[in-house]
Amino acid sequence: MIVCPYKDLGRYAPIIPGLEEAMQAAAAMETWTVGTIPLSQGNRILVQEGQTKPAQGKLCEAHRDYLDIQYIVEGEETVGWAPLETLTLQGEFDTVKDKGMYAGDVDFMRIGQGYCYVVFPEDAHMPGVHLEEAKAYKKLVMKLKV
Repeated sequence: MIVCPYKDLGRYAPIIPGLEEAMQAAAAMETWTVGTIPLSQGNRILVQEGQTKPAQGKLCEAHRDYLDIQYIVEGEETVGWAPLETLTLQGEFDTVKDKGMYAGDVDFMRIGQGYCYVVFPEDAHMPGVHLEEAKAYKKLVMKLKV
């Protein structure tokens, strides 16, 4: 997992395929309308907004074919994280959605406006949650093939 100010994310372009294109597409966006922006090679950017949900009782998710870069444009959220190998898969891994849901102990971190985090296939994550009170957020989720 990488956590950094979004303005510093570009330094990881040499090791994250598709990052440069995704950041250029994000910079070219004139509005942050909720929806999906397709990129080359099956990559995409999801524009999401909403209210955080309580972390208690939620499962983590993880992906096999894509990494996620979640950039908080407005507001904040808390993200739960754990090494995938320490968690237990709940049900079947959905290969069509490239998503598995996992249970176990996680650590939490507040991610504020202007910051982002990168989660790789070995990183189970619980995005868009809160530990105390709900928060509003708007974010970009860059899904890049690994």
